[in-house]
Amino acid sequence: MIQRIQTLYLFVAAILSALSAFILPMYSLDGESFAATANASTFGGFGALMAFFSGSILLYKNRNLQLLIVRLGMVICLLVLGALIWIIQGNGASAGWGVVIPFINIVLAFMASKGIQKDEAKVRSLDRLR
Repeated sequence: MIQRIQTLYLFVAAILSALSAFILPMYSLDGESFAATANASTFGGFGALMAFFSGSILLYKNRNLQLLIVRLGMVICLLVLGALIWIIQGNGASAGWGVVIPFINIVLAFMASKGIQKDEAKVRSLDRLR
């Protein structure tokens, strides 16, 4: 459902993942900035995040599966963040603005998760009244 707040959170997380994969600089080394496309693991991770967050928007009828996919997206965010930290420390590079995006995605996914749980609790309470 487009009018639910968790849909907006997931949409913003998917857009931020797309921006960080292609546009935002992740790290800079010797004065040259690199995007997530410079490394296959970070690019694949951001691609998976885009797929998970945008795909979970369409699963509004099955809230349990939607919640599972959002939580898997949060785990992938942590993995991408770990890969970025490993790349930055291994190369002796300095972090760019794009490194902040996984943190923001985790917060947005957490807020979407809480919204999905509230919807599920509301539906279960209404089923008890029948």
